[in-house]
Amino acid sequence: MSHYAGIERSLFQGNPQEAVEIIQSAKDQYGKKDYLLYLLDQGMVQHLAGYYSESNQVLEEAYQLVEELYTTRLRDEASALLVNEARKPYEGTPHEHVMINVIKALNYAALQQWNEAMVEARRIDHRLNVLHDKQESTEAYQEDPFARYLVGMLYEITGDLNNAYVGYRKAELVYEDSRAWSRVLLPDLLKTDLIRTAERLGLPDEAQQYRTKYPDVASALTLDNPGESAQLLVISYHGQGPKKEDLVIDVPVSLDALQLVALTKPGFGRSSRATRGGEALLYGIHGRIARIALPRFTMPHSSVAYDVIKVQSGSTQVNKQSQRVYDLAAVAEKNLADDYDGLVLRAVARSAMKMAAAEGIGLGARAAAGRNHRDWIGPLVGGIARIFALATEEADTRTWRTLPGEIELTRVWVKPGDSVVGIQSMDHDGREVGEDQRRPVSLTGGETLMLIHQYWH
Repeated sequence: MSHYAGIERSLFQGNPQEAVEIIQSAKDQYGKKDYLLYLLDQGMVQHLAGYYSESNQVLEEAYQLVEELYTTRLRDEASALLVNEARKPYEGTPHEHVMINVIKALNYAALQQWNEAMVEARRIDHRLNVLHDKQESTEAYQEDPFARYLVGMLYEITGDLNNAYVGYRKAELVYEDSRAWSRVLLPDLLKTDLIRTAERLGLPDEAQQYRTKYPDVASALTLDNPGESAQLLVISYHGQGPKKEDLVIDVPVSLDALQLVALTKPGFGRSSRATRGGEALLYGIHGRIARIALPRFTMPHSSVAYDVIKVQSGSTQVNKQSQRVYDLAAVAEKNLADDYDGLVLRAVARSAMKMAAAEGIGLGARAAAGRNHRDWIGPLVGGIARIFALATEEADTRTWRTLPGEIELTRVWVKPGDSVVGIQSMDHDGREVGEDQRRPVSLTGGETLMLIHQYWH
């Protein structure tokens, strides 16, 4: 998958159109087994490039393929158990399944096709409900804070205040319940939305409860009338999404093997990709070393802390700071942690089966060889089988790498008419990074416009 270097370079340079071309030309590299991953990567970079309709066509195919892959394929499961996890067709993780519909909803919102966006909102709701029923552990990923918040916003934009209020309350609960692993605090924007929708629904007691619960936003809150004002939503993507790498552990099962591993590794027990092939050859000849491969995430950190959104309407300027609503690295890490016990058990079982099979092959070859050759045929064939067992042990490091690291949201109510919107990214020291991106917009009363901004550093 060497094409990812070109994709990342294009996104860092602010050229997602080139990333689209790279993925299209690399379609054969993905192959049939990783076709879902191809669709996910293609749909995401098309979204970043502003090809919203094309992105939705690709992601709809991904959505349908995920539904098909829910049916377990016994042949693929057996192949994964005997060789490695990467032998299975890529099925995606629960949070990636949710993100398919999230990105589709954002595509439709950017096109101002709100009815179609609501279809995706209902799919999100259905996906999360199914996930909730499917998960046995209440600690596992079964809810998504940003997805729930997005559903509430879409309901409000389309005029369904009752369901919007329900969506905001669900989002509030999920943000609070997931704080330990999501690494995102309840956004002030959502607190404001709860108060505003309660007021608009004629629920003064509930509105007062939220004002009392969130005095930090209530004191500065001014209730806008969406019927008279226009709304600008800015979705900001910051930084790279997490990447997976494999952690390979070579386990000695005898004292001699322990000494060999200690001699060949400066960091005991762990294998580097550069030396892994030579180690497989050496350990296979020795015959008393097992190999276990497990995936882990590396987490690139974004240099961007927030965006400043400036809306200039005539002589009036409104400045707003974006708020962090989603940490995709944290969510991906949570999904991996939920599956880690199973990954470890399968890796240990696979290693034991492969090493036992290698020993059996060596004994079988010795027994089948003639009397004059069995003393060297058996060890030779057994050694080759052990080398194969070690060399084919590999963790599944596939993941949806074209997702961003973080998502931020800005919600601005402005006067109808012509405006100029400026978006400036800021680092953690409050300094400007990148260029101030400016674009003219024209809004009518009650209209909502969604803009997508990205800064991949």
